[in-house]
Amino acid sequence: MGMHLYLELIATSIQQLQELKHIAAASMSSSEEIETKNLNLEDAIEVLKSSLTELENCQRSYVDELDRYRELFDFAPDGYFVTDANGDITEANRAATLMFGSHPIGKNLENFVYPSNKEQFQRLIGQLQRGQNIKSLDFRMQFPTGQAFDASFTIISLRELVDGKVTGMRWWIQDITQRKQESEKLQQSHQRLEIRVAEMNAKLNLMDRQIRLEREEQRRISRNLNRNEAKLRAVMQYSSDIVNILDIDTTIQYCSPAIFRTLGYMPEDLVGKKFVRFIHPEDLPVFQDFLTKSIDNLSVSTPIVMRHQNINGDWIYLESVCCNLLQDSNVQGLVINSRDITERKRTELALQDSELRLAAIASSMPATFYRLARTPEGAISIPFISDGLIDLVGISPRYAMSAPLQLLDLIHPEDLDQFKALIKAGFEKLATFRHEYRIITITGEVKWVQNITRYYPTDSGTVFADGVCIDISERGEAESNLQRTNELLRAVIKSVPVAIDIISPDGKVLLWNSAAERLFAWNTSTIVGYPVPNIPGSQALEFQTAILDTLAGRPLDGVHMDFEISDGSWINISMSTVLVHDPHGKIIGVLRIIDELGDRNSGEINYSNGLKLEKPHISSLIHSGKETISGFATINVHALLNQYQIGQRNFAGLNLRGAYFVEADLQQVDFSGVSLNGSNCSHANLQYANLRGADLRGANLQYADLRWADLRGADLRGTDLRDAKTTDAIFDESNLLGALVSVS
Repeated sequence: MGMHLYLELIATSIQQLQELKHIAAASMSSSEEIETKNLNLEDAIEVLKSSLTELENCQRSYVDELDRYRELFDFAPDGYFVTDANGDITEANRAATLMFGSHPIGKNLENFVYPSNKEQFQRLIGQLQRGQNIKSLDFRMQFPTGQAFDASFTIISLRELVDGKVTGMRWWIQDITQRKQESEKLQQSHQRLEIRVAEMNAKLNLMDRQIRLEREEQRRISRNLNRNEAKLRAVMQYSSDIVNILDIDTTIQYCSPAIFRTLGYMPEDLVGKKFVRFIHPEDLPVFQDFLTKSIDNLSVSTPIVMRHQNINGDWIYLESVCCNLLQDSNVQGLVINSRDITERKRTELALQDSELRLAAIASSMPATFYRLARTPEGAISIPFISDGLIDLVGISPRYAMSAPLQLLDLIHPEDLDQFKALIKAGFEKLATFRHEYRIITITGEVKWVQNITRYYPTDSGTVFADGVCIDISERGEAESNLQRTNELLRAVIKSVPVAIDIISPDGKVLLWNSAAERLFAWNTSTIVGYPVPNIPGSQALEFQTAILDTLAGRPLDGVHMDFEISDGSWINISMSTVLVHDPHGKIIGVLRIIDELGDRNSGEINYSNGLKLEKPHISSLIHSGKETISGFATINVHALLNQYQIGQRNFAGLNLRGAYFVEADLQQVDFSGVSLNGSNCSHANLQYANLRGADLRGANLQYADLRWADLRGADLRGTDLRDAKTTDAIFDESNLLGALVSVS
């Protein structure tokens, strides 16, 4: 209001001055006009003086009001300052000066922002400069000393009236460090209070659950007590065990109903009577000792067996235990539990008689029966051993049971380690073991024995070993003689100058002596256990035929043949064969005795079928290898067909590459695994033939009769099967890639 009036007075004064200037500039033509103008000028001057006076009064009033506002500005409790658009402080009150130091004017407000908030403050200044309206926010500031404090800002932007550009900002700052701390403390206090409330609620819930559980437990205990009481009454009513409660002088206070079923007395008839009047006179000392120990000891006593008289006057065996409950106010007596063991006693007596009979039988047997026992701690004992031990080693069973480990001294030193290992394995594996070893009697005689033992565990953890030891010295001596004979035979086979070998039915070498090494130049270590090394096809067929004939019951006897050895030379040999059987009569293999008849040669080759050929030179094998292979294949075919004519059918695994079987009759032949690649089998009769896994790549089978033939797994790539008869032939898993097949 005062400022508005002040501005109006200034405007009026300026207008009066303009009028005075106008009057002074006007021309005067007469004295009257001059006088009139003077009067007007005087009036204007008076009005101007009056306006000036009012203006001075307004100015003083405005200065006073400004001073008051200045005082309010300077002495306001919160900081107030003015900055330009860049944040440089132009004005600051006293509170702001105290916050920012004695001379904040001219400094940028950013200097008082905490370092971690300066980037945020720069973004704030940028937003204010762009005209964004940000009224208030909180910042972390710092005193000139570097101490940080939390501040709350209220911001008013100053703009130009023309374009609204921001020219400065007014800042109202409040130190809210204490308020924030108090707020944090209040929040922490509130959190602690919530935690306490949650804890109290949890405790209340826990107490409530505990109370409910206790009530439920009380109800459960009450129900259990009722059930247990009912069970106890039922047990006492229907139990086969007799329960008596006695005074210290053996007067019966209580007797369970089981007494009627066992001895025939009614319980109420026995109450008040002495317990000892029903015990056999011979057992009274035992009962007196039993009673004395029960009174002195509060625990359950050791069971005793006494005879009690039933209502018919017969004596019944009862097993009894006593519990001293004289100090128990609910009982005040000796509780005796008894059960009828009459049948058990009869069984024990029968068992004793049986054991005596068994011991008598065992003592009369020519073998030694025994039982070993090993406790969980590893201690070994002999609970039983028969009298046969006396005849076997010359010591008594009682001595053996008292010192079981001394029996190890009777084991032959060479067999002791094996014996210990077998005993240990038996206890660990819990199986039946059979082994033979030697023992030395007390007279020094060495005997062979056979031991058969069965190991089994018990519920207590003890492992028993029941066994029998049989004297087999005569058989052991015979086996030793047989072993010596075998060793002698091996030495003879090794040293004779004739080549000897044994071939198994599946074609593996089982024996190969030194003469065979020298004759064939194949080392024993590289051939024993492996198939016979590769030899030329014709010879392979002859050797295979010899083995098959021997296995069929037609052994050879001095058959002459020529043989090519590994160095390329040829020898003339005589071969004899015989079957070799194991002790059970099973065929082990064919033993061949091969004797070299003449000098070795490298020229002419004489075959057993009467054909005579020249052995090709190495150079001819290189230049005309196909003809050489074809020549050998032809010989193989002739020999094979001859064998087929006399009944041989098994030619499995032979190498018959390039063979000539045109129009050959080979029904039911076994060519499994045979190499027939490149062979000519056109018009051949191969009905029911076994060609499993045969190599028939590029073979000519035109017009061949393959009905019912087995060609599973055969390699038929590139095979010519045109016009071949394949009715019911089996081609499962065969490779027919590129094969020529007729399309009907």
